[in-house]
Amino acid sequence: MKILRQSLAFILTLVLAFPTWGANEVVGVAVQTQSASVRQAVLAAGSTVYSGDAVTAAANGRAQVALPGGGRVDVLSNSTVRVERNAEGVQLTVERGSASFQSRPDSLVAAVMTDARIRAPKGGSVLGIVGLESPDSALVVAKIGALEVITEHDSKSILIPEGSAARITLVPEQPEQGQTGVQPAGRRRRRLAMVLLLAGGAVTAGAILAATSGSDAPTTPVSPSAP
Repeated sequence: MKILRQSLAFILTLVLAFPTWGANEVVGVAVQTQSASVRQAVLAAGSTVYSGDAVTAAANGRAQVALPGGGRVDVLSNSTVRVERNAEGVQLTVERGSASFQSRPDSLVAAVMTDARIRAPKGGSVLGIVGLESPDSALVVAKIGALEVITEHDSKSILIPEGSAARITLVPEQPEQGQTGVQPAGRRRRRLAMVLLLAGGAVTAGAILAATSGSDAPTTPVSPSAP
């Protein structure tokens, strides 16, 4: 009984000390870290990562977050990645730099980029890499397994086969026919995602290098056939 009371007192102390944590859902646990931070504090191995947290890895740094069910998110060098948990699983947004993610049937992970959602098709397993080239452009690599990119504005999907890459570019929404280019007050024009597959093994290798290190690699785009 004494041990139980002490345990409850300890839990209550934590809740009172960190009241916002109780309202947040756990995303996972940091298992490997180097020069990484979260909530303006050092991210140490064994630290809990919560929904809404932005994990930052400094130059030559790295952070790996293990998720329940076997998935994981890797924040690569010189990068910031925000993670959130929702009813479908974990979603990540690369705010700077690059990240890799492993999605499994019991641990679904998706990357989002405004109008685009990048995930394993039909809840399968995949290891993908997402690297920002600019605020409006990202390279996506299906390293192990295929990746599905869904564009929310038209609900179309494009499959990136294993070992292939694509470039996602955000473009301003064009006004419909008959409408002027003037937007109503308070309304901002959406940014729509355009997906372009990249062809060739050498191009894919260059895309992986660019996605993980920020280098400028030459690419040869081809138009995908969206269903």
